[in-house]
Amino acid sequence: MILITRYALRLTCSALVITGCGEPQRRAEQDSTHAPSTTAEETAVADSTTAVADSTTTPADVVRRYYRAIQARDFDAAYALWSQSGKQSGKTRAEFAAGFSDTREVRATTGDSVRIEGAAGSQYATVPVKVDAVMQDGRRQHFEGSYTLRRSMVDGATADQRRWRIYSADLRGGAEPAAQPRSGVIRSSVKLMPRAAMS
Repeated sequence: MILITRYALRLTCSALVITGCGEPQRRAEQDSTHAPSTTAEETAVADSTTAVADSTTTPADVVRRYYRAIQARDFDAAYALWSQSGKQSGKTRAEFAAGFSDTREVRATTGDSVRIEGAAGSQYATVPVKVDAVMQDGRRQHFEGSYTLRRSMVDGATADQRRWRIYSADLRGGAEPAAQPRSGVIRSSVKLMPRAAMS
């Protein structure tokens, strides 16, 4: 599993919005034996969107829902699918939305080999993903990698804390080579994608 640096997500202006991934040791240090408290502001973010998955939703479902929200330009819903009510993305809600301003279209495909492991009262799931995007100027981008999702499993955890949330992302890729024109005619077939990366 390739772990991203603290902002592989900072996949530059032409990438998708991601966040830095924490190493397994750091995960264990950050997790506690008690369920973390939820602030009123965090609750408001989660309640403001229907994109937040319930406890029966699979990790791959969450990643697909994330990209559907981005495609629909429902950035609040996509942001809420990150851990800590979006803060784990490393961006504010405004910064997160701005990261996709240059994206016109985005499509994600999740792999079948989802891996789930436990650590310090939490479960972590690694979801393989391929992302294709088209920028506003027609440039195409392709990314491959994985998302790591987390949920709390400790006694006393709330229903919200037991839901899968995006914890980190590790995506590699970038702009695809420009297509060669045929018969002297330049053709453009592009899809939409955010400039910050998949996140």
